[in-house]
Order: sequence, then structure tokens, then C-alpha cells
Amino acid sequence: MIDKRFFEVLGVIVSKLEKKRINWVLGGSVNLALQGVDISPRDIDILTDKKGAFQIEELLKDCEIKKVELTKSEKFCSYIGKFQIKGLEIEVIGDLQAKMPNGEWTKPFRPKLKTTLKLGNLKIPVSPLKVELEVYKGLGRAERVQMIEEVLKKKRKRS
Repeated sequence: MIDKRFFEVLGVIVSKLEKKRINWVLGGSVNLALQGVDISPRDIDILTDKKGAFQIEELLKDCEIKKVELTKSEKFCSYIGKFQIKGLEIEVIGDLQAKMPNGEWTKPFRPKLKTTLKLGNLKIPVSPLKVELEVYKGLGRAERVQMIEEVLKKKRKRS
């Protein structure tokens, strides 16, 4: 279930980004929840490319917690910044790369496949469930993979 604050904050984000030429999608747990996966999101993830991360940083400057910068860990590498609106944390993630089990890094994630989710009068570009499924498989997140597969099966049965 999604707390109503998520809808309010998504409204703020969409209003700031919708008329700009920024390549972005909603990803992560809030995206999954909006597409029918039974999950309670804690934050909002915006996936973009490097250029988009810095453009979004400018648009959300008044909400910034942590500036966008290249961040590398054992498993991930991306341009990441953190923001907060109405008490919810928003992560802006540009050119996300993940380290595969064989030690190689994935290509930087740049939103290509998108679908538009309509919530009232909001139109939100989201990462399709099939794309999210592949991302979570690559990350070795078996529980999320199973949850996404269940929703995709239900959707195929309805078609």
C-alpha cells in the first residue's frame, strides 16, 4: 500500500520535470507498487542519465540533502543525489551501473524503454515491469524477482 504522501510528492516532481527535456523514469519500490507489486515503498527513485541527474539537481535544489556526485561502492556506481519533499526521500540516480557476479560492470542504465502511468491528471514515465524484472535478476534480488513475476503472470492471464 502506498501512503498518500507519495502521490503528493510525485505531483511535485512531475510538475517540475514534465516540461523539461530530461530522460528519466520512476524506478524502484514506488514504481513496483504503482504497477501492482505488493510492496511498501520507503523512498522515491528517479532513474536518469548523468546529464539528467545534474538537471534534476538544479530543479530540486531547494529540497537537496546531498549534492549529485559520482558514488561508487562494491556493488554500484552512479551519479547520485538525495532530496527530501514532505518528509520523503528522493534519490536521483544517473548512469547506474551494477557489478555482476563475474566482476564486470553493467552498461550504465539510461532509460530507453518507458511506459506512462496515469494517476489522476499526473502522467509519470515509469520503468516497465519487464525491465525492472531484469534489473532485479541482475542484482540477485530473488524475492523481488518472484514478486514481479507474480504480477506479470496475473497481467498475462487477464490479456
